[in-house]
Amino acid sequence: MNSDIKAYIAEFIGTFTLVTLGSASVWFISQPGYTGGTTVPAFAHGISIIIAAYSIGYLSGAHINPAVTIAVAIAGGISWAKAGIYIVVQIIAAIVAAFILNALLTGQGGAAPATQFGAFSYNANFTTSIGALFIEAIATFLLAFVVCQAAVKGKAGDLAGLAIGLTLAANIFAFGGITGASLNPARSIGPALVAGRLGEIWIYIIGPVLGAAVAGIVSRYVLTEDVDKTPPVRNTGRRQ
Repeated sequence: MNSDIKAYIAEFIGTFTLVTLGSASVWFISQPGYTGGTTVPAFAHGISIIIAAYSIGYLSGAHINPAVTIAVAIAGGISWAKAGIYIVVQIIAAIVAAFILNALLTGQGGAAPATQFGAFSYNANFTTSIGALFIEAIATFLLAFVVCQAAVKGKAGDLAGLAIGLTLAANIFAFGGITGASLNPARSIGPALVAGRLGEIWIYIIGPVLGAAVAGIVSRYVLTEDVDKTPPVRNTGRRQ
């Protein structure tokens, strides 16, 4: 099988895993009588990233996030043509995951379970729509920056997957109660589409894409590798 096809299949599986486990964890803590806070979703999403990194990373890079794919493309780690296909596959996988999980779980008061999958609405008690957008942008910048430095530039070696997963978990611990800490347009689009809650989806597309783009630019054009510019010694052919 063509290596590109394998990469697309890997991205589908990885994104499906992230959205399924992440959405289920948010749904679970939303049930009556459970007060787990952001701990369960933080670990569910973070561990999902680690699982993907070490199972499909060698095939596709385990982006499983359109924003991350954009950052990696800007950083020079993937062609834009391939990045475009990655993004389409990731969004389709997220929709499929949300649809299946919504069909398997039981809703409350006639509402679809997907309304409790999280990552597509913010808490208006804590911030505004613009505030939510910038929180998502900042959090995604941190995640995408670690991806570019640890994985694309190879600075973390075999620990890159762990570093990326822990970064996502830390962001959910910090911002999960405010915006849901999606940091991933696919993670938001899938559940929002299935739940029919698209009113705030622009926040979860623009914010992560903006943050990821800045991360890719900083990684590629600001934190460049130092190159020894000392001119070579010229060989004149003369004996010393």
